Formats: sequence, C-alpha cells, structure tokens
Amino acid sequence: MTLDFNDDRTYTKDVVLKNVRYALFDPKSLQDDAFFAKFLDMAVVFVLMDHSDPNRPRYKIVDAVDMVSLDIRLNEIMDAANANCKKVGYRIMPMEDAISEIIGIEIPSDAPYPMYVGTNPERILGASILMYETYLEDLAAQIEDDLCIAPSSIHEVLIFPLSLVQPSKIIEIVRDVNRTVVLPQEKLSDSAYIYRRSAHAISQVTLKNPEDSTCE
Repeated sequence: MTLDFNDDRTYTKDVVLKNVRYALFDPKSLQDDAFFAKFLDMAVVFVLMDHSDPNRPRYKIVDAVDMVSLDIRLNEIMDAANANCKKVGYRIMPMEDAISEIIGIEIPSDAPYPMYVGTNPERILGASILMYETYLEDLAAQIEDDLCIAPSSIHEVLIFPLSLVQPSKIIEIVRDVNRTVVLPQEKLSDSAYIYRRSAHAISQVTLKNPEDSTCE
C-alpha cells in the first residue's frame, strides 16, 4: 500500500503506528504545531517514512493535530516508534566503507585517524542513532576508546575516537559544514557530543573557553 499523507484512506492510526519512527531535528527548524521532546540540545520527533518511490523517499513529522485527529495516545506512539526503530536498526561503518558503498568503488583510507559514519540502512533521518546507545557502546568497546560525535545532518553522524581528536576542533568543523554544505532544513546541531564508556552515556560537549578542547 502506498502511504499518502494527504489521503484519509491510507493515513490512519494503524498505518501511523506501523510506520512511525523517532528522528532528531534542530528545534528551531520545527513548526509551531510540532510535537516533540528535548534530547540534549536537539528535538525528538515522530516521523513517518514513505518508500513508495525508492528514488525519492519522503517523510512527514507527526504533529499535535495528527495525534488528536487519529486518537493516538503518547504511550502508543512512543512504543511503536521505538519498536520500529529497533526493527529497522542502525549501522556504524568506517568512513571509507560508507563512501565506497555510495560510489560503488572501493577506496583506501587516507584519514589521519579513524572516522565512522552512524546512520540507518536508508540513510534517511539516521542521526537518531544517538538515542540508541548500544551502538555507541559496541563501537567504543571495539576501538577501546571513548567517542566524539559530530552531527553532520539529520540523516547521519560522524564518530571519532575521542583520544585522537580535539572536541573544540570538531565543533569548528561542524559549524563550518553547517554554514557551507548542509541544507538549512537538514541541519541538526552546531554542537558535538561525547560518549563515555565509564558512564554508558552521551553528553553535549561544553568547553571551558573557545580555545580549550577539554570538557567541563
């Protein structure tokens, strides 16, 4: 069945609960009627993915009007979004593998330190991997290091071994990329984040001063 967001015959409560997922957005990019919760400095929203056209996947943010008109309770949509995200899953792969997968040609790694890409299989709204710390925990255990995470867009995040980078420099890169490369509607955050193995938790980088690369 084709999911038509404007057709009451297909846009029903059952369809929403079957397809809804979590996504992360910049709170400033959302409309006033958006239904969201805070996650660090980002906004967690419910989204519907439409893959009826494989060359042009679409998504719709579920707003407060949808929740009321379709009689969806908060606990229902939260449980459904969580189950659907876990069913689809996420991936963390070396940067060179991510690029090779896109262009179809194997490329060698020439980066000064390992870089990883975290997203979902479709690479659409995959930055929500940050909400599922198991993936971060597994990578941190694999490389035996804490992680520094850069939100490259709402679709994916870049991950670095913390011991090999300066968080202040990562923040500079993120802000520059957001200004020059990322579409305004796909910008996620100007921040960077750290996953620490000892705490099993992710936190926003807070610098003591603009020149200091250590966290508060």
